[in-house]
Amino acid sequence: MSTEEVKVLVKEVVKEIKREEETKKKKGAYHNTRLLMKNYNDLKLHYEKAKSEVKDIDDGTINLKDIDEDVLYILSIKRSRIKTLIMISHIDVALKALKEKQRNVGTIEKYKALELYYIKNNTYEKIAEKLNCSVISVRRWINDMIKEMSVFLFGIEALKI
Repeated sequence: MSTEEVKVLVKEVVKEIKREEETKKKKGAYHNTRLLMKNYNDLKLHYEKAKSEVKDIDDGTINLKDIDEDVLYILSIKRSRIKTLIMISHIDVALKALKEKQRNVGTIEKYKALELYYIKNNTYEKIAEKLNCSVISVRRWINDMIKEMSVFLFGIEALKI
């Protein structure tokens, strides 16, 4: 194999690797959006119920000698709680924008399908019944909404092809 042939081959391999990486990023945004929506209610519950103050958990068994370790633990919980709140806020903003977009284009039922499935925990069958459509339509609408929502959550990373 000549040097020129090797260079051409290396360029093709590099192009293919870049294409695969971009495809993974795009799929990653979609996957992460679906995962966030699947766990949305649990994230909200975690934020609302997490104990983040020593006084919230002090049952008289905290030893003052161990307070540094306890404080670090509580700080860790607070940090987790704050990160959860930030993510919930991002999701709420994305949901609001997605709802408004669907209202503007006249396909609010797509958004309703997403809301009924992920937030209200309805089955595809129940959603189809409520929206007077087929289960296949419900699945397609939810997938469409997840793709659109991934752009609101992950920006350009969700658009890379």
